[in-house]
Amino acid sequence: MPWDENSSLQLQDLYDQVYSYLIHASKYQPTTLRVLGQIIHAQNMPADVDGRPNSSSPNSITANLGLEYGSVMQIVTDLHPLLGVDNEDKNIRIRHPSFVEFLLNRSRSQELFVDIDGARSLHRDVPAIYQEDVLA
Repeated sequence: MPWDENSSLQLQDLYDQVYSYLIHASKYQPTTLRVLGQIIHAQNMPADVDGRPNSSSPNSITANLGLEYGSVMQIVTDLHPLLGVDNEDKNIRIRHPSFVEFLLNRSRSQELFVDIDGARSLHRDVPAIYQEDVLA
């Protein structure tokens, strides 16, 4: 069977179903989407923005979102087929570029859409002193 555009769309649909299932299976779905927004934002920004380090580490995201300690690592664990991290001080990696494409495409992700503009503004609104105090 030759590979054609229809095959690509079928594969994309299959991936989208897997992505949707994994996020819906998370008991922390709204927080999961906020965490994913922070990861995507950090991956697309220079290492130092506004004099602050730009990081997608669990500790940084915990501070940015005001979450309980350990909650980001639990989300990473729940989504381990899609996310990777060595420890709480290292940046979280998204394993599949198509996962980012899915999250940023409203027609594909629907209610799981990640508003990257919202993630950017949230990062700018967190005072640098708060980030330093929480992460120290």
